Amino acid sequence: MGIYIIKSLHYNWIKIGHHKITKRRPSVYYRFINRVFYSVVCPDEIIDKVSFNDLELIYWFTNLDISDEYKLHQQLKLVYEYKGEWYKYKNLNDILNIIYKDYNGESQLPTINEYNNALKWHTCLHLLTFKMPIIFIKILYF
Repeated sequence: MGIYIIKSLHYNWIKIGHHKITKRRPSVYYRFINRVFYSVVCPDEIIDKVSFNDLELIYWFTNLDISDEYKLHQQLKLVYEYKGEWYKYKNLNDILNIIYKDYNGESQLPTINEYNNALKWHTCLHLLTFKMPIIFIKILYF
């Protein structure tokens, strides 16, 4: 489990969320490489720009969990402009100070291998998704 902070590459917004590490999704990249954020509340400027290639992982707090995330959002929403779980990038330093001071956050970015493995997983998933129906149709009709 951990709390991530991702930054929009198009506008000055950051998103704070959580991801549970499992055998099937062993790095935080798996949270947004396939599921993206089209189904969550987000700022109007980025409503159609919340896929993996639109975002950059900038922090990953491995020692924090979903209850910390909930408390953090409650705390931040009293002070900062927000839309859903998105906050203005200009507040990042203040937010980081809160995470480090109030929650004893420990940041550790995933390795390049974890990033590459997530990309491979995503590619394989999409190959299966798009080729499986064609294979199925061929079996049925040929």
